[in-house]
Amino acid sequence: MLTPATPEQLAALDAHLRPGLPASIVAVLDTAEVHAEALAGRHTTEALGRYCRTALPMLLRRLLAAESDLATLRAAVAEHVAATDQGDEPTPGELLADLVRRGIDLHADVEAAAAVLEAQAHAAAFG
Repeated sequence: MLTPATPEQLAALDAHLRPGLPASIVAVLDTAEVHAEALAGRHTTEALGRYCRTALPMLLRRLLAAESDLATLRAAVAEHVAATDQGDEPTPGELLADLVRRGIDLHADVEAAAAVLEAQAHAAAFG
């Protein structure tokens, strides 16, 4: 299991990065491909270095965004579980609303999961 970054570590990473956008998943895959090509000897390490100088800041921005979202998700889920342990009865809808307030909207993910569950139930019913 990965050890989550602390808020202080996330702030330090953010402070080291110049303003910019996180890399798209396409850019991440492209970077992985260039790295694999360099390891296979089809690109020089100098070419990889030149590529990484432009790609690395965007990759680090994506890492920062992912780590920040993970920290937010962990905190929200932990708070809802703790509330339940203390006798409160928070609903899944309240958790989703809390996450939206914190900047994470899982509605599309929930809809996709519901569609999968519905398809599985349909498949089970018909064999």
